[in-house]
Amino acid sequence: MRRLSAFLATVLIAATAAAADPARLHVLVTNDDGIDAPGIVALVEAIKGEYRVTVAAPFEDQSGMGHGITYRTPVLVEERPSTDGVRRFAIHAQPATCVRIAVTALCQADPPVLVLSGINRGDNAGRSTWVSGTLGGAREGALAGLPAVAFSAVVVHSQDADFAGAARWAGLVLAQLRAAGLPAAGNLVKVEIPFPRATARGIVVTGVGMAPNRVDRYEEKPGPNGERLFVSRYTPPETDASGTDVRGLADGYVTITPLSLDQTDYRALSPLAAVPWKAEPPAVTTPR
Repeated sequence: MRRLSAFLATVLIAATAAAADPARLHVLVTNDDGIDAPGIVALVEAIKGEYRVTVAAPFEDQSGMGHGITYRTPVLVEERPSTDGVRRFAIHAQPATCVRIAVTALCQADPPVLVLSGINRGDNAGRSTWVSGTLGGAREGALAGLPAVAFSAVVVHSQDADFAGAARWAGLVLAQLRAAGLPAAGNLVKVEIPFPRATARGIVVTGVGMAPNRVDRYEEKPGPNGERLFVSRYTPPETDASGTDVRGLADGYVTITPLSLDQTDYRALSPLAAVPWKAEPPAVTTPR
């Protein structure tokens, strides 16, 4: 009975919010730096005047978790008190899990029409796209059939992060995307914002850079009790080929990159289909 009452209360709150302001679109916001990170705070502040916003973000930092999903254990969800009309759920899970819980459970009575992720502390250009929790959250939204945009911003020094400036760029890009009817339902767009924000040279559309990282390895060091510990050493490429997000950021541009959800390598389909595959498995031999 207690669970049913809580569910009905959630449905009532969502329905009341939608009825009170039906003209504003409902947007779901997540990130991977944690619900209290300055990037997500700045993004929500920049868009809450135009959109109805629900935040479903990790309780703590989940950077580098990619598209991780929690499914073996129950997930704790805590709703924060609100004074600005924004519903905020702190979820003890990865960004993709946060979005899945929000879309399939928390926002059932008032489904979002758009998923935003970020603004990430640090860029997600080039090969980092594969491991980014920021992208994982946005991708989960796109897989649910919603348009999704992931925002990341270059941070050189913590004290100079300027997330308010990054949020202004995010708002500008989002407004132009929506005016063009983009991204379409089920599509994902990645936006990278350079530093310093005030001197960004403009906006360019790019592909994903595939230049190898300058440093990308694990180094062994002894633990306090003789354990074998391995520490990640990572330095991204300084630049890449023309037309890539890495190069665009290095040149001082805000980069916009459409990402495909279909990972099929269509160029490899014909060579694989031409292999004379055997129709039966090899015979099983019984050991003596």
